[in-house]
Amino acid sequence: MTFNEDKKKLNGYPSPLATNEEKATKEYGLEYFRAMYYQWHNNADVYFRDIKMRYVKNRAYAEGNQDVGKYKDLLDVEGDSSYLNIDWSPVSIVPKFVDVIVNGMVNQDYDVKAKSIDPVATSERHEQKKKMYADMMMSPLIAKIEDKTGMKLTNDNFVAESSEEIEMYMAMNYKQSVEIALEKAIEYTMDINDYENIKRYMIRDLVVLGICAAKTEMSKTEGVKIRHVDPENLITSFSAKPDYKNIRHAGEIYSMTIADLKQQAGDEFSEDDYIDIAKQYAGKNNNPMNYGTTAYYENGAETYDYDKFSVNVLDAEFITSHSLNYEKKENKHGGYSVNKKPSNYRQPKKSKTKRESIGSTVKVVYTGKYIAGTDYIFNYSLMKDMPRPKSNLAETKLSYIIYQPNLYKMKSRSLVDRMIPFADQIQLAHLKIQHVLAKARPKGAAFEVCALENVSKGDGGTFTPMELQEIYDQTGNVYYRRMDDEGNMTNAMPIQELENGIGRDFATLINVYKHNLQMIRDVTGVNEARDASKPSSEALVGVQKLALLASNNATRDINDAYLNVTKRVSQSITIRMQDLVNFKGLHGMYVNVIGDSSMNSINMMKKLSIHEFGITLDIAPDEEEKQIMEQNIQVSIAQKELRLEDAIAIRSVKNVKMANQMLVLRRAKYQKEQRTMAQQASEQNAKLQQQSAQQAAQLKQQELQAEMQIEQARVQAKAQADMQLKQLDYQLKEQFEQAQHTRRLREIELSNLGKEGTASIQGGVRQAVQQQSAVNQSQMIEQRQGRRGPLGEKEKEEKE
Repeated sequence: MTFNEDKKKLNGYPSPLATNEEKATKEYGLEYFRAMYYQWHNNADVYFRDIKMRYVKNRAYAEGNQDVGKYKDLLDVEGDSSYLNIDWSPVSIVPKFVDVIVNGMVNQDYDVKAKSIDPVATSERHEQKKKMYADMMMSPLIAKIEDKTGMKLTNDNFVAESSEEIEMYMAMNYKQSVEIALEKAIEYTMDINDYENIKRYMIRDLVVLGICAAKTEMSKTEGVKIRHVDPENLITSFSAKPDYKNIRHAGEIYSMTIADLKQQAGDEFSEDDYIDIAKQYAGKNNNPMNYGTTAYYENGAETYDYDKFSVNVLDAEFITSHSLNYEKKENKHGGYSVNKKPSNYRQPKKSKTKRESIGSTVKVVYTGKYIAGTDYIFNYSLMKDMPRPKSNLAETKLSYIIYQPNLYKMKSRSLVDRMIPFADQIQLAHLKIQHVLAKARPKGAAFEVCALENVSKGDGGTFTPMELQEIYDQTGNVYYRRMDDEGNMTNAMPIQELENGIGRDFATLINVYKHNLQMIRDVTGVNEARDASKPSSEALVGVQKLALLASNNATRDINDAYLNVTKRVSQSITIRMQDLVNFKGLHGMYVNVIGDSSMNSINMMKKLSIHEFGITLDIAPDEEEKQIMEQNIQVSIAQKELRLEDAIAIRSVKNVKMANQMLVLRRAKYQKEQRTMAQQASEQNAKLQQQSAQQAAQLKQQELQAEMQIEQARVQAKAQADMQLKQLDYQLKEQFEQAQHTRRLREIELSNLGKEGTASIQGGVRQAVQQQSAVNQSQMIEQRQGRRGPLGEKEKEEKE
């Protein structure tokens, strides 16, 4: 079917009310892409006519390579400027500010978080929450049973103590398997696409151009692809929103050779078509005017002169609506069938069966490539794998993700736009400073020659003026005449000092330079605390931090812009990942990244396609938020309302809102624990006091009992002692009587024995005396006979 060009157009674009079959024709696509290119390139009545020129100029300033011709015009320099002795190189003021802002934002840390929001996942989350409430309510009873039985009935899983803890756990720790799988897939996709570098490009575009863009697409061999889109080549429809969500079309202009075109277009064009394209681009894009159309062989391949021609290609896509028409038809068996019908289908007027038309409208995306300035289009078709949210399959989105902060009527001023007027003044001041320095002269003197001529030396000779100048230079003394040649007195000084040097112009230009530099800081919000300038030695640390925070707030819209694009890129990856299960080769590439094992990964990937996810960014807190949080933590620790391990856990949370909630919860929990410990200590103290009183009473009772027992023992001992004493007395008396009786008997016995002994002794004595007397007489006889000495000497010698 051929598109009817005579149908009513809308603002130069083909009618959106055309049928599905008409929209699918190349003629419709050609009309649409031609209107896009005309609006961007040729129409001077729309806002796109000078965008590219402005972008080129801003990037030149951002790189410090702006054209110096305007400065020569302002300095009224024509022709040869070598006599000025000036270096025309631009001062790199703008590049410094651009680099400071870009490098500061690139380092911002964040985590992409996925949360399933479909009914199935929501039901699972509610079930988990109910289980945690049940565990919390049963925890005291289970603890008592464990104490009584000594058996462990629970595992070591987390058990909440309050509903706030449950909410905190569900928000921070609870993750379903599909959510974990998707977060890993997003991280992996960004990593293989070098998203960190893409992010740097986008932030720089926001600072320099005031807009950034990215594109996501599905590749059958590489999976989900993300690439940076140069706003200089970007074409979009009118948008009233900074996120460009309401645009109808978007595309890029880029150049390629006809040889590359042949590879991409394939057999869509004939060689005559390529010759016609080359004819229209002859003399353009640095292509030659004269070329041959005859084929020749180069390196074994058929080649034409125009294969090296550069042509402009518009790679674009647009959203339109498609009508889906179905007919519900009853059959002879009492049932019915549903059949798809073309958009121009009409039911027969006289039908034997009951028929019912069922229709709906869905949005679709057409994509294609238009060779700018010609009537040729290729690769035109419905987009494959259109990104559709699972909650509304009738909707779809373009592949382009764009954000332009402070957008008003398709215009916005970037930070570089604000800096350019003052950067020009700084450059002019710098050039004039060079000019002043080049024209500066050393200090000198003016000499009155008449006063120095014919000055007498005092010896009849005279000085010449040059001799007097030499004397002045060496000694500082001046010799001169006060009479002129006519003999008249004159008051003119012979020598006058000339200041020369740089003069006051240099200081004035320095002040101009400083003023415009400060104006750049004022219009951008990048103050001395942030632009790498030396901070004031008199400024306090707190003042410097406040100045840095104020500067960060001034560029907050740029930071929010690239975070918005990053979030939408993550959402686009999510939708495309859910379509990845249709590609067997790509499916296996992501399996090992998402799950712990191949089977689990496959199961997770299959689950992704039936879930709908919400994507959020957990952004690391800035310095101001960190400072406030740290102050709250330190106050809580100082008041003994927070443990050190709780403070460490709170600092690790990137989400400031969640960190504050955790701080409140941990403080309340710790205070509750402290109160519980204090109550337990009080109860233990009371119990100890009670036990002490009981022990004192028991000791008193035991003391009384001991005293009674001692008294009883004393009485018993006394009675026993008295009895034993009486027994002993009786025994002693008895023993005494027995001893007396025995004594008397012995006395009688001894008396009888004495009498017998006395008689025996007396008889012995008499016998001994008689024997001694005999001995003595015998010794006396021996002495007389001279046989021995005197009596007694021999006994004495024997004794000795």
